[in-house]
Amino acid sequence: MFKPKRKQKKPEGSSEKVVMDYNGERKAKDMKTFLEYSMPNYMDRIVFPQDLSNKSLPKAAKYGLATAMMFPSKNKTSSMMKFLSTIFRRRLLMVEVVPNDANQKELYDIYGISSKEDLPILVVIPSDDTTKFIRYEGEDFSRHKLERFLSEYATKKPVYKAMDTTTTTSDESTTTLKDNDEESSTKKQKVHTEF
Repeated sequence: MFKPKRKQKKPEGSSEKVVMDYNGERKAKDMKTFLEYSMPNYMDRIVFPQDLSNKSLPKAAKYGLATAMMFPSKNKTSSMMKFLSTIFRRRLLMVEVVPNDANQKELYDIYGISSKEDLPILVVIPSDDTTKFIRYEGEDFSRHKLERFLSEYATKKPVYKAMDTTTTTSDESTTTLKDNDEESSTKKQKVHTEF
């Protein structure tokens, strides 16, 4: 007798593995290029300065995250930044500013970048004060040093839901709790069963 397969529920938080075919040459350089291209990238790319104020900073404020802005010297996202964006996903908003002098002059002036020779530069905008920024002062951009620097500003646990924007005073919240308690007690009194 034919029995149809049951769909199994996936455990929450698990991701499905994706199998990719590699049809290139079997040389180390070609395989490395393929793997770097296939890496997931969770960085927001900023092409125009308006994108930062209209898209990225409001998104960071909505979830209560700090913003890490990378000003790379090359137009391509490095594999190390892709890795860090995966590590700090939902704990820190990673933004990559595309190196274009014509469009990014305004951002370069704001963050104190005088020329392209200064690049790459990493800047963190804390979640509590978006008017100030902290610049990474290290000379080398090694994975361990960047990870240590970014972990200071990242949240401890991933944020999945937007922050609650409603603000209530403590008096209002206590009266609301009292009202809810009174309602629940009256509901408890109304329930009466006889056999």
